[in-house]
Amino acid sequence: MSNNNEFPKQGDIVIIEAEPHAGHEWGGHNLNTGNIERHMLIVSATPYNRSSGFIVGMPITTSERYKDDKHYKPILVMGDKVTGVKGYVCLYQILNFDYAARKGRVVNKVSDKYLDEVMPFVKAIFNFR
Repeated sequence: MSNNNEFPKQGDIVIIEAEPHAGHEWGGHNLNTGNIERHMLIVSATPYNRSSGFIVGMPITTSERYKDDKHYKPILVMGDKVTGVKGYVCLYQILNFDYAARKGRVVNKVSDKYLDEVMPFVKAIFNFR
């Protein structure tokens, strides 16, 4: 499933280079160790991703300090060391990245049910009606 030439679809999980970042933006895990990548859940529409070259997603953290925080949704997607995802989707931040320039790659996807549970948070951020 990991193909650098494949643009992600809504509901895909990608790994993307998230550095440099500024202020309260989500960046990579640890710049000091050279780990500049971040998992993200793609929430933008598939046609937008393909036509613009950008992706819009919610960052995923593995920090257990968010396990009881209502602003984070637990995520567990089975897979191997590269494709498996266990952590928490940040429900209050939506990030926009140039997929190719940030060396994005699709590693997995969430179920339709999981995506349906996340999308109301996306709509609330933008006050979609």
